[in-house]
Amino acid sequence: MDRVILHVDVNNAFLSWSAVDMLKNGYKEDIRYKYAIIGGDESQRRGIVLAKSFPCKKKGVITGESIYSARRKCPYLEVYKPSYEVYRRYSNLMYNYLCTYSNIIERYSIDECFLDYTGSMKLFGDPIEVAYKIKNDIFRLFGFTVNVGIGNNKLLAKMASDFEKPNKVHTLFSNEVESKMFPLMVDDLFMIGKASSKKLHTMGINTIGEL
Repeated sequence: MDRVILHVDVNNAFLSWSAVDMLKNGYKEDIRYKYAIIGGDESQRRGIVLAKSFPCKKKGVITGESIYSARRKCPYLEVYKPSYEVYRRYSNLMYNYLCTYSNIIERYSIDECFLDYTGSMKLFGDPIEVAYKIKNDIFRLFGFTVNVGIGNNKLLAKMASDFEKPNKVHTLFSNEVESKMFPLMVDDLFMIGKASSKKLHTMGINTIGEL
């Protein structure tokens, strides 16, 4: 039997978790739908974008850039401070929920997990149906959205979860690699950094299929 791996990735984790927590504590607006970011202290010149809303993304704001730069793209930007205590709490809620589907689980980062679902299929059934259930349950129970990628190894599952966002389920099984993965730019390959992708482009290797 081929392995089946699920990769669960929170959409805009820090901003989503902040938004959910603020709403639970009486805040009237959902910052996920505003021009909002989670960022450092501008007054201390440590202000970088840690997470951004989708409206900000459409304005060209990127994670890791300075808040000063982000404000030039989006002058009406609202900046909210991070709360790692809040993030740990929501991360733990998701992790504990995911543990009900597999005892082989890797917490890859605070906002993403890999599940080996291979041995769980006899218990819970079709992985695609379960992926949709996981996605919907997390939103219903905890108030934030995730992408779920499904593949035959961690690389494929990880790349599948990075397809269209937010709140989606995608597959990238071994028999789909040629049609779904090969046309992608080599920059999109997991673990290929800027320096490596630049070098590959200079060698005339532009797509994953060419690589």
